[in-house]
Amino acid sequence: MAGKSDLMKRSILSLTVCFNLVCVAQLSQRIEYHWLNQVCADLINCDGGCTACNIPTNSAGSFFGTNAAFIGVSICPLPINVGDNAVFTGGWDLQSGPGKTVIISGIATVPMRIDSIRFRHSIYSIGPDRVKVAYTANAAMAPEEVADVEVPTDFTTVSLADLGCVQPAPGAPMGTFQIRFTPYGSTEGGWALDEVIIVGSTCEASTVGVAELAVYRDATGGPWVDLLGRPMTAQPAPGVYIAAGKRVRVVE
Repeated sequence: MAGKSDLMKRSILSLTVCFNLVCVAQLSQRIEYHWLNQVCADLINCDGGCTACNIPTNSAGSFFGTNAAFIGVSICPLPINVGDNAVFTGGWDLQSGPGKTVIISGIATVPMRIDSIRFRHSIYSIGPDRVKVAYTANAAMAPEEVADVEVPTDFTTVSLADLGCVQPAPGAPMGTFQIRFTPYGSTEGGWALDEVIIVGSTCEASTVGVAELAVYRDATGGPWVDLLGRPMTAQPAPGVYIAAGKRVRVVE
């Protein structure tokens, strides 16, 4: 009897763990830009004859991206592997400005937390040596700078995490967010963008590209605001909140 009881307990535990992992997998959603060499409704091409699909893949209909927009710069697919391209962008300036940028926009029909944004990039020839990244959880508002990083000579992935929730406005069917990449530092060469991956989850859970369960609570003190400067509500979403010049995250 004891052996059967132990076996039953292990079976129940295994089912519970599997159920929890499935729940997390369902909560985590992805938008991925890879610019593969395949036919689609929006193709990037240039005189060199290469083509790249400019439509992202989306893991769910409630969280999806739109075609990347390349503003004020020249673009051309840059082959990386067989069937896989980066996008070469040229014509950047010594100083960053709003007239030249790469825009990635997304839509959430339910409240979604942006757990991580990962992009893989590199310098091309003697192109821009830095890139600014700006983000807004509401595309109606101006993006705010969240990173200013060096552009590597070899393709390297940069990860940004905990960017707050995208909330549909009252009465609106969806919320929108936007990411802007603005390389600068050279008028020659170019900047190559190989991929952008956005990982999101419902605002009641938190993941950063891997299965993870966490519940956050407020610490004493205030006033508290999130990373975009919005006041913390009585029922805050999981994330990083700021008060008195310190970033605080308490995990239970």
